[in-house]
Amino acid sequence: MSNLINTITENARRIVLAAALIGTAVMTGCSTTGSSSSNTDLGNEIAKPQAQVTNVEDVDKIRPHHVINRSKAHVTRTGEVYLMRGLANVFSRGIDRMAEDMRGRGYDASNFSYKFWKPIAEDIVARAKRDEVSYPVVIMGHSLGGNESSKFANYLGSRGVKVSLVVTFDPVETGHVGANVDRVVNYYLPMQREDNTIHAAGGFAGTIQNIDVTADPSITHTNVE
Repeated sequence: MSNLINTITENARRIVLAAALIGTAVMTGCSTTGSSSSNTDLGNEIAKPQAQVTNVEDVDKIRPHHVINRSKAHVTRTGEVYLMRGLANVFSRGIDRMAEDMRGRGYDASNFSYKFWKPIAEDIVARAKRDEVSYPVVIMGHSLGGNESSKFANYLGSRGVKVSLVVTFDPVETGHVGANVDRVVNYYLPMQREDNTIHAAGGFAGTIQNIDVTADPSITHTNVE
């Protein structure tokens, strides 16, 4: 279990760092060759398209039944990871890259629009009753997907399903997590009119890290993930 959690939290941290590298390169007009900051090992590893990334049009067609009936032929590790994209599926390509990368490592990782989590959650609950869920369960999301991550986790919790980790990238509203969640990591840019951090609801006994990334001006809402 710890291998999956450690992999995801480290990948999330590196993606945020890579966003900073790439954003800095764009802001300063650096090229992607030579000695520019975006050409570091970290920037290359996270920012480059993965070898088998599905094209944008195909990713946009993902619906709940595709996730529910997904192939697990590649899965060699325990755990289920659900990654939700944000509005219009336009600015969350880092979510797609992370999902593809995790599948390449043998994890059961699914990426889809924030709009579609409810049927997927219902499937998880049904499988949990049959003892068919592979734990740990991890939920991730960017922007509106970040908003829905807490709701997704709480829905599972209200039906007896434990969630080991929730990772969010700049949600746009306040989130709350309950007793079924072990750990939360939220990378966010503070909003003027809305608290977009995540808080403990009743019974929560885990850990929450709200990490303000405004110290680096190159990180924006559209590249934080």
